[in-house]
Amino acid sequence: LKWETTITYNAGIDFALAKNILSGSIDVYHRKTKDLLMSAPVAAMSNFGNRVTKNVGSLENTGVEGSLTVRPIRTADWQWEITGNATYNKNKVVKLAGDGQPIAYGDIGLGSGSTAMCHQEGQPIGSFWVYQQVYDKDGKPLQGVVVDRDANGVIDDNDRYYYKSSIAPWLFGLSSRLQYKSWDFGFSLRASVGNYVFNKNKMAYRSPEFIGSGSGFMSNTTPYASKVNFKLSDKTYDALTDYFVENASFLKCDNITLGYSFENLFKGANYKGLSGRVYATASNVFTITKYDGLDPEVSAAKPDGSKPDVAGGIDNVIYPRPLSLLLGVSLNF
Repeated sequence: LKWETTITYNAGIDFALAKNILSGSIDVYHRKTKDLLMSAPVAAMSNFGNRVTKNVGSLENTGVEGSLTVRPIRTADWQWEITGNATYNKNKVVKLAGDGQPIAYGDIGLGSGSTAMCHQEGQPIGSFWVYQQVYDKDGKPLQGVVVDRDANGVIDDNDRYYYKSSIAPWLFGLSSRLQYKSWDFGFSLRASVGNYVFNKNKMAYRSPEFIGSGSGFMSNTTPYASKVNFKLSDKTYDALTDYFVENASFLKCDNITLGYSFENLFKGANYKGLSGRVYATASNVFTITKYDGLDPEVSAAKPDGSKPDVAGGIDNVIYPRPLSLLLGVSLNF
Protein backbone atom coordinates (compact mmCIF):
# COMPACT_ATOMS: atom_id res chain seq x y z
CA LEU A 1 0.00 0.00 0.00
CA LYS A 2 1.43 3.38 -1.09
CA TRP A 3 0.51 7.02 -0.75
CA GLU A 4 -1.23 8.54 -3.74
CA THR A 5 1.08 10.63 -5.94
CA THR A 6 -0.25 13.64 -7.84
CA ILE A 7 1.56 15.63 -10.53
CA THR A 8 -0.07 18.87 -11.68
CA TYR A 9 0.76 21.17 -14.59
CA ASN A 10 -0.98 24.50 -14.72
CA ALA A 11 -0.76 27.94 -16.29
CA GLY A 12 -2.64 30.99 -15.17
CA ILE A 13 -3.18 34.70 -15.58
CA ASP A 14 -4.11 37.19 -12.86
CA PHE A 15 -5.30 40.62 -13.93
CA ALA A 16 -6.61 43.90 -12.54
CA LEU A 17 -7.98 46.78 -14.62
CA ALA A 18 -9.30 50.31 -14.15
CA LYS A 19 -7.86 50.89 -10.69
CA ASN A 20 -8.97 47.45 -9.55
CA ILE A 21 -12.60 47.96 -10.51
CA LEU A 22 -12.28 44.76 -12.50
CA SER A 23 -9.98 41.92 -11.42
CA GLY A 24 -9.80 38.19 -11.83
CA SER A 25 -7.85 35.12 -12.82
CA ILE A 26 -7.89 32.28 -15.33
CA ASP A 27 -6.12 28.99 -14.73
CA VAL A 28 -5.84 25.85 -16.87
CA TYR A 29 -4.50 22.61 -15.43
CA HIS A 30 -3.77 18.96 -16.04
CA ARG A 31 -3.51 16.71 -13.00
CA LYS A 32 -2.58 13.04 -12.90
CA THR A 33 -2.91 10.92 -9.77
CA LYS A 34 -1.09 7.60 -9.54
CA ASP A 35 -1.66 4.79 -7.02
CA LEU A 36 -5.20 6.02 -6.41
CA LEU A 37 -6.49 4.86 -3.03
CA MET A 38 -9.99 3.48 -2.62
CA SER A 39 -11.93 0.60 -1.13
CA ALA A 40 -11.82 -2.35 -3.55
CA PRO A 41 -12.86 -6.03 -3.49
CA VAL A 42 -10.43 -8.75 -2.43
CA ALA A 43 -10.56 -12.51 -2.85
CA ALA A 44 -12.82 -14.41 -0.49
CA MET A 45 -11.18 -15.68 2.74
CA SER A 46 -8.10 -13.51 2.16
CA ASN A 47 -9.05 -10.83 4.71
CA PHE A 48 -11.52 -10.04 7.50
CA GLY A 49 -13.80 -8.34 5.00
CA ASN A 50 -14.51 -8.54 1.28
CA ARG A 51 -13.14 -5.01 0.64
CA VAL A 52 -9.91 -3.32 1.70
CA THR A 53 -8.18 -0.04 0.89
CA LYS A 54 -5.96 -0.60 -2.14
CA ASN A 55 -3.94 1.27 -4.75
CA VAL A 56 -6.25 0.75 -7.69
CA GLY A 57 -4.79 2.74 -10.59
CA SER A 58 -4.40 6.24 -12.00
CA LEU A 59 -6.76 9.12 -12.71
CA GLU A 60 -6.48 12.23 -14.89
CA ASN A 61 -8.23 15.59 -14.45
CA THR A 62 -8.08 18.36 -17.02
CA GLY A 63 -9.88 21.65 -16.67
CA VAL A 64 -10.05 25.40 -16.46
CA GLU A 65 -10.95 27.67 -13.55
CA GLY A 66 -11.83 31.33 -13.69
CA SER A 67 -12.88 34.06 -11.29
CA LEU A 68 -13.98 37.64 -11.82
CA THR A 69 -14.54 40.43 -9.31
CA VAL A 70 -16.34 43.66 -10.19
CA ARG A 71 -16.57 46.74 -7.97
CA PRO A 72 -19.18 48.84 -9.81
CA ILE A 73 -19.75 51.32 -6.97
CA ARG A 74 -17.05 52.86 -4.80
CA THR A 75 -18.05 56.15 -3.17
CA ALA A 76 -17.75 57.59 0.33
CA ASP A 77 -21.10 56.06 1.34
CA TRP A 78 -21.58 53.17 -1.08
CA GLN A 79 -19.40 50.15 -1.85
CA TRP A 80 -20.49 47.17 -3.92
CA GLU A 81 -18.42 44.10 -4.77
CA ILE A 82 -19.55 41.13 -6.88
CA THR A 83 -17.44 37.99 -7.32
CA GLY A 84 -18.16 35.09 -9.62
CA ASN A 85 -16.24 31.92 -10.37
CA ALA A 86 -16.60 28.96 -12.69
CA THR A 87 -14.82 25.63 -13.07
CA TYR A 88 -14.93 23.06 -15.84
CA ASN A 89 -13.29 19.71 -15.13
CA LYS A 90 -13.04 16.57 -17.26
CA ASN A 91 -11.76 13.40 -15.64
CA LYS A 92 -11.24 9.79 -16.58
CA VAL A 93 -9.77 6.63 -15.15
CA VAL A 94 -6.57 6.04 -17.11
CA LYS A 95 -5.43 2.72 -15.74
CA LEU A 96 -6.58 0.16 -13.20
CA ALA A 97 -4.13 -1.99 -11.30
CA GLY A 98 -3.60 -5.67 -11.99
CA ASP A 99 -5.46 -6.96 -15.01
CA GLY A 100 -7.47 -3.77 -15.40
CA GLN A 101 -10.75 -5.30 -14.32
CA PRO A 102 -13.52 -2.78 -13.48
CA ILE A 103 -14.07 -2.01 -9.78
CA ALA A 104 -17.74 -1.98 -8.83
CA TYR A 105 -18.96 -0.04 -5.80
CA GLY A 106 -21.96 1.93 -4.57
CA ASP A 107 -23.97 -0.79 -2.82
CA ILE A 108 -27.75 -0.34 -3.02
CA GLY A 109 -28.49 -3.06 -0.47
CA LEU A 110 -29.95 -5.89 -2.56
CA GLY A 111 -27.31 -8.51 -1.85
CA SER A 112 -24.23 -9.63 -3.74
CA GLY A 113 -23.61 -7.77 -6.99
CA SER A 114 -26.05 -4.95 -6.31
CA THR A 115 -23.63 -2.11 -6.96
CA ALA A 116 -24.76 0.83 -9.06
CA MET A 117 -21.39 2.44 -9.81
CA CYS A 118 -18.13 1.28 -11.31
CA HIS A 119 -14.61 2.46 -12.12
CA GLN A 120 -13.55 1.46 -15.62
CA GLU A 121 -10.57 2.46 -17.73
CA GLY A 122 -11.51 5.27 -20.10
CA GLN A 123 -14.66 6.21 -18.17
CA PRO A 124 -15.20 9.21 -15.87
CA ILE A 125 -14.78 8.53 -12.19
CA GLY A 126 -18.11 8.11 -10.41
CA SER A 127 -19.80 6.54 -13.45
CA PHE A 128 -23.06 4.68 -12.97
CA TRP A 129 -23.11 1.07 -14.19
CA VAL A 130 -26.74 0.20 -14.84
CA TYR A 131 -29.23 -1.48 -17.13
CA GLN A 132 -31.17 0.48 -19.75
CA GLN A 133 -34.82 0.76 -18.74
CA VAL A 134 -37.56 0.07 -21.26
CA TYR A 135 -40.69 2.26 -21.27
CA ASP A 136 -44.22 1.80 -22.59
CA LYS A 137 -45.86 4.07 -25.15
CA ASP A 138 -46.94 6.44 -22.36
CA GLY A 139 -43.41 6.81 -21.06
CA LYS A 140 -43.90 4.67 -17.95
CA PRO A 141 -41.17 2.19 -16.97
CA LEU A 142 -41.98 -1.45 -17.67
CA GLN A 143 -41.32 -3.61 -14.62
CA GLY A 144 -38.58 -6.16 -15.21
CA VAL A 145 -37.95 -5.08 -18.82
CA VAL A 146 -34.48 -3.82 -19.70
CA VAL A 147 -32.55 -3.67 -22.95
CA ASP A 148 -30.65 -6.82 -23.92
CA ARG A 149 -27.68 -4.84 -25.19
CA ASP A 150 -25.65 -7.83 -26.38
CA ALA A 151 -28.76 -9.45 -27.91
CA ASN A 152 -28.04 -12.95 -26.58
CA GLY A 153 -31.42 -13.46 -24.93
CA VAL A 154 -29.96 -13.41 -21.39
CA ILE A 155 -29.97 -10.40 -19.05
CA ASP A 156 -26.71 -10.29 -17.09
CA ASP A 157 -23.86 -7.91 -16.28
CA ASN A 158 -22.86 -7.81 -19.94
CA ASP A 159 -26.05 -5.82 -20.59
CA ARG A 160 -25.12 -3.06 -18.18
CA TYR A 161 -23.61 0.15 -19.51
CA TYR A 162 -21.89 3.27 -18.21
CA TYR A 163 -24.41 6.07 -17.85
CA LYS A 164 -23.61 9.57 -16.59
CA SER A 165 -21.40 10.41 -13.60
CA SER A 166 -21.85 11.65 -10.05
CA ILE A 167 -19.09 14.23 -10.60
CA ALA A 168 -20.28 17.57 -11.96
CA PRO A 169 -18.21 18.88 -14.89
CA TRP A 170 -19.36 22.44 -14.18
CA LEU A 171 -19.26 24.31 -10.85
CA PHE A 172 -20.27 27.95 -10.38
CA GLY A 173 -20.26 30.44 -7.53
CA LEU A 174 -21.55 33.98 -7.08
CA SER A 175 -21.26 36.27 -4.08
CA SER A 176 -22.19 39.89 -3.53
CA ARG A 177 -21.59 42.43 -0.75
CA LEU A 178 -23.26 45.83 -0.75
CA GLN A 179 -22.38 48.40 1.92
CA TYR A 180 -24.08 51.71 2.65
CA LYS A 181 -22.44 53.69 5.44
CA SER A 182 -22.71 51.37 8.47
CA TRP A 183 -25.08 48.88 6.83
CA ASP A 184 -23.99 45.83 4.85
CA PHE A 185 -25.90 43.19 2.90
CA GLY A 186 -24.45 40.11 1.28
CA PHE A 187 -25.34 36.71 -0.16
CA SER A 188 -23.65 33.72 -1.79
CA LEU A 189 -24.96 31.34 -4.44
CA ARG A 190 -23.50 28.03 -5.59
CA ALA A 191 -24.37 25.83 -8.58
CA SER A 192 -23.45 22.36 -9.77
CA VAL A 193 -24.35 21.38 -13.34
CA GLY A 194 -24.16 17.94 -14.93
CA ASN A 195 -23.93 15.75 -11.82
CA TYR A 196 -26.23 12.75 -11.39
CA VAL A 197 -27.44 10.76 -8.38
CA PHE A 198 -28.80 7.22 -8.03
CA ASN A 199 -32.03 7.72 -6.11
CA LYS A 200 -31.88 4.69 -3.83
CA ASN A 201 -34.88 5.91 -1.85
CA LYS A 202 -37.07 5.89 -4.94
CA MET A 203 -35.71 2.46 -5.83
CA ALA A 204 -36.33 1.02 -2.35
CA TYR A 205 -39.90 2.37 -2.13
CA ARG A 206 -40.91 1.74 -5.73
CA SER A 207 -43.97 -0.28 -4.68
CA PRO A 208 -46.90 0.58 -2.38
CA GLU A 209 -46.21 -2.73 -0.61
CA PHE A 210 -43.25 -1.05 1.11
CA ILE A 211 -45.13 1.92 2.50
CA GLY A 212 -45.38 1.90 6.27
CA SER A 213 -44.14 -1.68 6.44
CA GLY A 214 -43.55 -2.52 10.10
CA SER A 215 -43.34 1.13 11.13
CA GLY A 216 -46.95 1.93 12.02
CA PHE A 217 -46.92 5.21 10.10
CA MET A 218 -46.85 6.39 6.53
CA SER A 219 -43.37 6.84 5.12
CA ASN A 220 -42.23 10.15 3.65
CA THR A 221 -41.38 8.13 0.54
CA THR A 222 -45.08 7.58 -0.28
CA PRO A 223 -44.86 9.88 -3.34
CA TYR A 224 -42.23 7.60 -4.86
CA ALA A 225 -44.54 4.60 -4.87
CA SER A 226 -47.37 6.63 -6.39
CA LYS A 227 -45.06 7.72 -9.21
CA VAL A 228 -43.30 4.45 -9.95
CA ASN A 229 -45.79 1.84 -8.68
CA PHE A 230 -43.70 -1.16 -9.62
CA LYS A 231 -44.80 -4.65 -8.69
CA LEU A 232 -42.03 -6.38 -6.80
CA SER A 233 -39.87 -8.87 -8.60
CA ASP A 234 -37.03 -11.20 -7.72
CA LYS A 235 -34.91 -9.73 -10.54
CA THR A 236 -32.04 -7.60 -9.21
CA TYR A 237 -31.83 -5.68 -12.46
CA ASP A 238 -35.28 -4.20 -11.74
CA ALA A 239 -33.57 -1.92 -9.25
CA LEU A 240 -30.36 -1.29 -11.21
CA THR A 241 -31.72 0.64 -14.17
CA ASP A 242 -30.97 4.11 -15.46
CA TYR A 243 -34.53 5.08 -14.46
CA PHE A 244 -33.25 5.73 -10.93
CA VAL A 245 -30.23 7.77 -12.10
CA GLU A 246 -31.50 11.33 -11.91
CA ASN A 247 -30.11 14.69 -12.92
CA ALA A 248 -29.00 16.31 -9.65
CA SER A 249 -27.87 19.69 -10.97
CA PHE A 250 -28.73 22.44 -8.51
CA LEU A 251 -28.55 26.09 -7.57
CA LYS A 252 -28.25 26.82 -3.87
CA CYS A 253 -28.32 29.98 -1.83
CA ASP A 254 -25.91 29.16 0.97
CA ASN A 255 -26.41 32.31 3.02
CA ILE A 256 -27.85 35.83 3.20
CA THR A 257 -26.53 38.31 5.75
CA LEU A 258 -27.67 41.76 6.86
CA GLY A 259 -25.48 43.65 9.31
CA TYR A 260 -25.00 47.02 11.01
CA SER A 261 -21.63 48.20 12.34
CA PHE A 262 -21.23 50.79 15.08
CA GLU A 263 -18.52 52.49 17.10
CA ASN A 264 -18.10 54.88 20.02
CA LEU A 265 -21.25 53.55 21.69
CA PHE A 266 -21.52 54.80 25.34
CA LYS A 267 -18.43 56.93 24.80
CA GLY A 268 -17.36 58.94 27.84
CA ALA A 269 -14.66 61.36 28.88
CA ASN A 270 -12.34 58.54 29.88
CA TYR A 271 -13.86 55.71 27.83
CA LYS A 272 -13.55 55.27 24.07
CA GLY A 273 -16.89 53.43 23.91
CA LEU A 274 -18.04 50.18 22.38
CA SER A 275 -17.63 49.18 18.76
CA GLY A 276 -18.97 46.15 17.01
CA ARG A 277 -21.54 44.73 14.64
CA VAL A 278 -25.09 43.41 14.86
CA TYR A 279 -26.08 40.95 12.15
CA ALA A 280 -28.70 38.45 11.02
CA THR A 281 -27.81 35.47 8.82
CA ALA A 282 -29.96 32.88 7.05
CA SER A 283 -28.15 29.71 5.93
CA ASN A 284 -29.27 27.06 3.43
CA VAL A 285 -31.92 29.47 2.21
CA PHE A 286 -33.19 27.66 -0.89
CA THR A 287 -32.34 24.99 -3.45
CA ILE A 288 -33.51 24.95 -7.07
CA THR A 289 -33.27 21.51 -8.69
CA LYS A 290 -35.18 18.96 -10.74
CA TYR A 291 -33.91 16.13 -8.54
CA ASP A 292 -36.74 14.11 -7.00
CA GLY A 293 -35.13 13.46 -3.61
CA LEU A 294 -34.68 15.56 -0.47
CA ASP A 295 -31.35 17.06 -1.46
CA PRO A 296 -29.34 16.65 -4.71
CA GLU A 297 -26.08 17.15 -2.81
CA VAL A 298 -25.61 13.70 -1.32
CA SER A 299 -22.66 12.37 0.64
CA ALA A 300 -20.14 9.95 -0.80
CA ALA A 301 -21.12 6.34 -1.44
CA LYS A 302 -19.89 3.93 1.22
CA PRO A 303 -19.20 0.56 -0.38
CA ASP A 304 -17.63 -0.98 2.72
CA GLY A 305 -20.12 0.50 5.18
CA SER A 306 -17.54 2.66 6.92
CA LYS A 307 -15.46 4.92 4.68
CA PRO A 308 -16.61 7.39 2.04
CA ASP A 309 -15.35 6.47 -1.40
CA VAL A 310 -13.74 8.73 -3.99
CA ALA A 311 -17.05 9.75 -5.52
CA GLY A 312 -20.55 10.26 -4.19
CA GLY A 313 -23.69 9.45 -6.08
CA ILE A 314 -25.96 7.21 -3.98
CA ASP A 315 -28.86 8.93 -2.20
CA ASN A 316 -29.22 6.68 0.82
CA VAL A 317 -31.59 8.22 3.38
CA ILE A 318 -29.68 11.44 3.99
CA TYR A 319 -30.50 13.79 6.84
CA PRO A 320 -32.00 16.94 5.29
CA ARG A 321 -30.11 20.19 5.72
CA PRO A 322 -32.28 22.66 7.65
CA LEU A 323 -32.83 26.33 7.03
CA SER A 324 -31.11 28.06 9.94
CA LEU A 325 -31.46 31.64 11.19
CA LEU A 326 -28.79 33.30 13.31
CA LEU A 327 -28.82 36.60 15.17
CA GLY A 328 -25.43 37.75 16.40
CA VAL A 329 -23.58 40.60 18.06
CA SER A 330 -19.81 41.10 18.11
CA LEU A 331 -18.42 43.68 20.56
CA ASN A 332 -15.04 45.32 21.01
CA PHE A 333 -14.54 46.83 24.45
